[in-house]
This record gives sequence, C-alpha cells and structure tokens, in this order.
Amino acid sequence: MSQIKKTFRFNKRTVDKILTLANEKNISQTSAIELAMDRYFEDRHEERISLIESIDSLVERHLEEKLTPLKNDLNRVRIAANIIDKHVQMILEFWNHYFVIHEFKALGTTEKLKTNELQEAEELIMKRIAHNRQRKLDSETKRKKAE
Repeated sequence: MSQIKKTFRFNKRTVDKILTLANEKNISQTSAIELAMDRYFEDRHEERISLIESIDSLVERHLEEKLTPLKNDLNRVRIAANIIDKHVQMILEFWNHYFVIHEFKALGTTEKLKTNELQEAEELIMKRIAHNRQRKLDSETKRKKAE
C-alpha cells in the first residue's frame, strides 16, 4: 500500500503514547499510529456488536416480563375454550339423540317462539354475568390501589 505524507500536531501525552507503543512492539512511530488506528476501528466494530447484543437482551427481557402474564392468561382462555367446546359438542349430541328418539318434524326456534321460561333464564344469566363482571372490576380496583 502506498504511503501518503501528512503532518499532524499531537500533544505531549499522545506523542509519549505513540513512542511507548512503538518501543513495546519494536516498530516505527508511523506503524504504531497505523496499529492504533486499526485497533480503534476493530474495537469500534466489536463495541457496536456488543451494544446491539446488550440492547437485544434488554428488549428480550423486557418483553418476556410483559408477555409472561399474557401467556398465562391466554393459556387459561385456551383451556376454558377447549372445555366449553367439549361440553357444547356433548350437548349437540344429546339434542340430536333427543330429536331422533322423538321423531320431531320441525324445530321450534327462539325466532319462532320464546317461552317465558327461556326469557327468565336469559335474564338470570345476564344478571349473573353483570354480577361477576362487577366483582372482577372491584377486585382489580382493590389490587391497583394496593400496588
């Protein structure tokens, strides 16, 4: 590689460092400066990689902290959905059996007729849902105040 002549002004400390490096490595002062520059750029690249890795691990840890409760909640929802699905399938099988045994000719849907008992059951279920929701909101409010 061709060399280019340049003139630089260094303070006394820097000149002493160049001389020390040149003496330790048994090289010229120009080679010592080149060596120092090469090491600087190598280290700079390694520092970037190190910085990126540390940021990556920090973000991963932070996400893990935030997502773990969500994972647990989603797992509980998945389990509940599976149980509900199983029960719904069983109910469908029972209803199918009921209709086969009694040989009904038509299906009396709630769009055609809604009995008083069904309306009463719907109202009861809506009250339970509202009551359970209020209890949940109250417990969340208490938990937030405790924190």
